[in-house]
Formats: sequence, structure tokens, C-alpha cells
Amino acid sequence: MIFRRYIFALLALFAFANATAGATTSSPPPATLDQRTYNDPAMHYVAPAGVVLIGMRHVPYQAASHMTPVAIWGIDVGKAQARVISLAYERFSHGSLHGFYTTYINELRASSKGGTFVRREHAILVNGMPAYWLKVSSGEGLSQMRSYAYVWYDGARGVVLSEEARVGNLSERQAKRDLAGASAVAYPVGRAY
Repeated sequence: MIFRRYIFALLALFAFANATAGATTSSPPPATLDQRTYNDPAMHYVAPAGVVLIGMRHVPYQAASHMTPVAIWGIDVGKAQARVISLAYERFSHGSLHGFYTTYINELRASSKGGTFVRREHAILVNGMPAYWLKVSSGEGLSQMRSYAYVWYDGARGVVLSEEARVGNLSERQAKRDLAGASAVAYPVGRAY
């Protein structure tokens, strides 16, 4: 959640710079297919067309002792209805999806100002990997945010693929379309990254 606040601050700064520069400033170019695709030994995700790549990196799961963003894309960057898709994970060895979910929700609540409300339902990724689908509301007043996320556990990491926007700028149906392409398998521990 903390890294999302930094991303939204970056998007807000870009929006402000874009607005003050006038009509001569163009939008950032959409990401290429390679920039929209994240692959590692245990997961695959392709962000929807039209996103802007904000950053992508590969981090060995052993180095992710806390929730570590590995890919972030912006949608409608520079506009009031900007949205952020992020893929993050952390090393997790407590052995279950529910265990990771509990840890993740506790981290969200600890880092949030104002209330954090979560609705959870069982889900599966496109290839059958068990997951939870989350609807998370946080913040207060004008700073209230809404995110939707797939959360899964691959045997070595807890993974969160989420889309976040200000309340009213993102529907659950849209988030499910944007995040639908994720697939995952058990992490092949011992395999070189």
C-alpha cells in the first residue's frame, strides 16, 4: 500500500506538470507488448493495451523480505481518472494462501491512514491457480481509494496483482478485465532466476 501512494504521487505530479504545460505536452506513449508483459519462473501477466509502463524489474524471491513492487503500469496517466496496475510479491514461507492473505491484510491496515475495508472471495487465475479476489477501500474523504486485486501463494512467495484508483474511477468489472490475464504455478525453488 505504501508503494502505491508513491506511484499515485508520481501520477499526480505528472498530471500537474501536464496541465501546467498546456496543450503542447503530449501523453506518454503506450507500452509495447514487451513492456506490458511480466514473466518470471512462476508467473505470467500481460497488462491491457494502452497502459504506460512506469517501471519493471526482476527481483529474486529471496530478496523480497517485504512487499516488493516488480511491475507498475499507469492508465489514463495525467488525467483525473488515472489508475495504477501493480504487481508485487514478498517471500512467504508460512505455507498457505490464507496465511499470506492474513499477513497482507494486516500490512495494508497497518500502513493505511483512515479505515481499510476488505471484501474477499475465492477465485482462480486463468490457469487454475487458487487465489483470492479482493475489493479494498481505504482512506477518507477526497483521498479515498479503491483497489481490486488477485492475491495468490506460489509456495515461495505471496503475490498481489492489483489495480487502484480514486473511488468512482474504477469499477470491479473493469478491474477484472484488466487483471484477467494472470497465470501462475508453484515457484520452482532451486531454479536459477
